[in-house]
Amino acid sequence: MKNYRLWAVLAFATVLTGCGALPSLPFVDSAEKAPKQTYVDLRRQPPLQIPEDLQLSEPSQVSGVPQIQVQRNASYYPDRPPLPDAKYAADNRNEVRVQRLANRNWLVIPEPPTTAWPKMKQFFADNGVVLTDDRPELGRLSTDWLAATGRPARDVVRSLLATARSEAGLESGEDRFLIRVEQGLQPQSTEVHLRHDNDALGEAVGIDLVQVQSLSSDLVAAEKALLEQIGAYVAARVAESTVSKVALQIGSNPKTDMRRNADGIPELSFYLDRGRALASLTQSLRNAGVIVNYSDSSSGRFDVSIPREVLTGEKSGGLLCRVTFSCGTRGATNVTLQMSAAVATDNGEAFKISVLEDGEYMADLDKAQEILVLIREFAT
Repeated sequence: MKNYRLWAVLAFATVLTGCGALPSLPFVDSAEKAPKQTYVDLRRQPPLQIPEDLQLSEPSQVSGVPQIQVQRNASYYPDRPPLPDAKYAADNRNEVRVQRLANRNWLVIPEPPTTAWPKMKQFFADNGVVLTDDRPELGRLSTDWLAATGRPARDVVRSLLATARSEAGLESGEDRFLIRVEQGLQPQSTEVHLRHDNDALGEAVGIDLVQVQSLSSDLVAAEKALLEQIGAYVAARVAESTVSKVALQIGSNPKTDMRRNADGIPELSFYLDRGRALASLTQSLRNAGVIVNYSDSSSGRFDVSIPREVLTGEKSGGLLCRVTFSCGTRGATNVTLQMSAAVATDNGEAFKISVLEDGEYMADLDKAQEILVLIREFAT
């Protein structure tokens, strides 16, 4: 027992000695601490200066460094940087397809305009059709006037044109096609709008026309047939994938924009006419698997239920779900999507979509932005 007491005293003395050996830390008042520097306060530093007496070699870029877009309203993320937007994939994103809205038709190509533009020109060159209007900075092409010869055509363009004229009973005038190549709704996509023009039907189209989709084709059958032929040509990869640097400006005007306004509220903008903006929103909800409980196109209101698996990617299952059919709406997010009236912006007229909850802007701004990103990714 005495030995145990002796060992206990020695151990206690060692602890006291160790504590006394530690240097004492000075007291720092929290008010005197330097302000916390968040990522918002970070600034680009000046380039490295090389002393004159050292050899300066030419800088080289071993691998491409992507450009980081400026984060708008960064002050709304004071505690942490904003998370990257989620990525969603539509089933037909990599398909060449013809889309229709009422009496409008256009071709969607899953390539940027810089590679789609030379393929458009190559298609007409392969068919022996001369292009008289070639403005890559505007994405505009026009074919030469094609006269009806009465002989069987040897190329696709004249052949489908002869068929359309015959079905419509058109025997007079010459024909041409007006083409507009522009950025699609998705970043790496292109839209091709095409109109048929006959000089014996209607007034002559001005040479300064850019938005050919504002016109109606004299022969809609010729328009549809040529769009399908161009789509098949691109899908078959007949032409080599080359990049046109002169067509870089075609993709400089996006059709969608995701940002937070001056109050920090996330908004999705569609730079489209109202009819197509509503159609794109409706189609996006359908593609994403969002349940539309109520919609009013006149006011731009959509009451929707977003299943949990749509946002998380986790599929719910199990025997109980299949028996009760109750898992489709379990954990769903119920919100209202409100499309505004036309708003003038720096990029032209836009229709803005906001996320509401109980008649007010959704309090969870990050989730509201996630919902709008979902809509943007599935829009066609």
